Amino acid sequence: MAKTSLLDRSATSLRLEIAHRAARLIAQDHIHDFALAKKKAARQLGLSDHRNLPSNQEVEEALADHRALYQPTHGHEVQTLRSKAVKVMRVLADFQPYLTGSVLSGLADAQSDINLLLFLDDPKSVELFLLNERIDYAHLEPSPTQRFADHPTLAFWFDDTLIKLHVRPRTAERLTPRKDERARVEQVEQLLAASR
Repeated sequence: MAKTSLLDRSATSLRLEIAHRAARLIAQDHIHDFALAKKKAARQLGLSDHRNLPSNQEVEEALADHRALYQPTHGHEVQTLRSKAVKVMRVLADFQPYLTGSVLSGLADAQSDINLLLFLDDPKSVELFLLNERIDYAHLEPSPTQRFADHPTLAFWFDDTLIKLHVRPRTAERLTPRKDERARVEQVEQLLAASR
């Protein structure tokens, strides 16, 4: 019995070590893909077995610890990005955008982009809006595995930050992502007010 608990403790401590190394990669090397950061951290620690990788939650906790120690301005950076998101969401109010991704979760850093989800029956309507507002945008290439690849992802710059508009069919609104992974402008404003 003691042998099993010793092995469990060893596996737990190894998972934490990988989580902290992955968190450092995310914070310092701006790797935003958690799976990639975990695998790279494991390789750096000389591990080839990826069965004991930490969960995303463990990496998020390690990242919060890392930023509290080494990046004391991180909270301000997230607030700045959320403020920019609110401004853009207000401009796009007719499309009822959601904020999603690292700016919403609080994992963003100064180099992060702002990701907005738009659920539309007519995906071209947002492009016409951007043209009418003289906003210079570009189409981003969909990844081969991306769902809704026939709906565009548009990108433009606002106040030195890249904004990505992920257009999805209206029917997908109830499918992806989970409701706690996206927020309307009012919810983002509440987050801003709560952290002042």
